[in-house]
Amino acid sequence: MAVRLGSRGRVLDLTAVKGQVDAMVAAQVDAPAQFEQRLNHAVDLLLEWGQAGRWQELQQMTQSARVSWLLAEFYGPFAEVIDAPTRESKLSVAATDGSQIFPDRHEISPCFLLNIGYVLLHYGSGERALLSSRPQLFWREHELYQEWGGRRTGISRDVVGFRRALLELTELAELAAASQRAGHSTLAINDGTLIMWSLEGRPPEFRDDCLRQIRSALDLLADRRIPLAGYISRPGGSDLVNALRIAMCPMSMTNCDRCPGLQAGPEAPEPSSESPPIIERPCDSLQGISDAVLLRRVLQPGQRSAVFGSGSRILDDYGPHGVHFFYLHVGKEVARVEIPTYVAADSQLLDRVHAGVLDQAQKGDGYPVSLAEAHERAVVRGADREAFYRYLEEMFVRHDVRARVSLKGLRKRAAAI
Repeated sequence: MAVRLGSRGRVLDLTAVKGQVDAMVAAQVDAPAQFEQRLNHAVDLLLEWGQAGRWQELQQMTQSARVSWLLAEFYGPFAEVIDAPTRESKLSVAATDGSQIFPDRHEISPCFLLNIGYVLLHYGSGERALLSSRPQLFWREHELYQEWGGRRTGISRDVVGFRRALLELTELAELAAASQRAGHSTLAINDGTLIMWSLEGRPPEFRDDCLRQIRSALDLLADRRIPLAGYISRPGGSDLVNALRIAMCPMSMTNCDRCPGLQAGPEAPEPSSESPPIIERPCDSLQGISDAVLLRRVLQPGQRSAVFGSGSRILDDYGPHGVHFFYLHVGKEVARVEIPTYVAADSQLLDRVHAGVLDQAQKGDGYPVSLAEAHERAVVRGADREAFYRYLEEMFVRHDVRARVSLKGLRKRAAAI
């Protein structure tokens, strides 16, 4: 059977591709059963190695392993589950989120805008919630250009993203500290990870400045014993599963470069499209399984996992503030919750995070209501961006400031036919 495509006589011969389609469909039919089998094996490994008397052995194996993946650090039997504690009757929850208008060289003037939405929700006290946002415009030369290693370049979208993330964290720390000064028991919730792993490989001056701001915000919260939680929805991390892969390794000391499951060396056949290199590692059966998927088989709604440590290298420069994490079943998903060292070491603060984040997710129908409210106040939509640049243009014209929008900028403002 052939299907004619287009008006120039091009033909797709479906007969030639039928066998490939059949193979793809057959693989998809078998995939759920195969995944379930692999997931069951992962659960068995978790229960075997996560019990008292075994977890220390696996910890030693992971510490000596030479792998390129992130491995969870253990502090005790990691297969345990912890029921939700009772939330404090009076609790204030601070949260921030951010959005931006990126610099655009086709627009009237080089600048960028960061809009930080912040909320402070009070429970049990009868006080009104604080719901607001604060836009900040960056237009000065030192804000738009960066000089690293003697080279001066315009600010990139990545750097704008870093600045937004730092502003979210520093504003959150100040908001939570103000709440505590007013006499409120406070929980601070950050949108996303606390680990700025993407700073690795950045220019030293920029990296050091970012880390200084992170440490300063964490110092403020730690000094006041205000618990901080980084909430990650639909997490794809596999730090715990990666550690279980080490348990499957047949080598006495795991070294992925010397894995016996990889055919390499002078006697290995040359790979080709018909004969790709054979990769059959014992640990491959756990590939594709995330920590959240694994722990959903173990946790009941409201329960959290044990606390794990992160092995991200950037944390070496966080000073006393390591980052730890646990998984929390909030009902509709298993979320990853990251916490600094001072929270992980304090059972009272840890319980406040567990109970408070769970309560926020339940109030928000599966996602923390404080973060959802902060997002609504932070988000800059397309219409907002257009209105901003039109207002900027009006002000330039009113004050007789010479400026020009490029043809590309004009086309972006109007629909092209």
